Amino acid sequence: RLGVTAPFGFLIHQDNMDSTRYVADIAQDGLSLPDRDYYLKKSDRKMADTLAKYQQHVSRMLALAGSTQPDAEARSIVALETALAKLQWDKVALRDPVKAYNKVPLAQLSKLAPDFDWTTWLADTGIGGKVDYVIVSQPSFIKGVNRLLQTTPLATWQAYFRWQVIHAHAAYLSRPFAQENFAFYGT
Repeated sequence: RLGVTAPFGFLIHQDNMDSTRYVADIAQDGLSLPDRDYYLKKSDRKMADTLAKYQQHVSRMLALAGSTQPDAEARSIVALETALAKLQWDKVALRDPVKAYNKVPLAQLSKLAPDFDWTTWLADTGIGGKVDYVIVSQPSFIKGVNRLLQTTPLATWQAYFRWQVIHAHAAYLSRPFAQENFAFYGT
């Protein structure tokens, strides 16, 4: 509802197998840099530099939001986003429409991610009780997020979600937020 797609995205579109219907689709998301390569290609000097500057940007934005430990939170956020990037499908795999069409009955979502509260999430998205199934574009990603839910400290998730809200709405916040956001993403 807030326009924040983390750690996965949700959209409605025409069903790729039946164009007379619309489907709800759950897909990998949750990164604040353009794609997974920014987090994973450590040997690419430009991407490694961008990742370091990104962590500094996150720290500055968190400081503006009143964090008492912006550097530590920024490190944990970048580490979590890197873990999410490792789970994501690469660009080649994403182009395979057959591989990305995974029709999952709502009752089966808990088998992909049993530690995620699907009932509340489905109700909050507005589709709970309105559909019988969803398309899960990258099931391995959803399973991996479930593992991260088990192993990542709650404080890291809290910082990550706080960052995601700030990031998604930075252009609409006060001038210092908008300027810092533009300095990183716009120049």
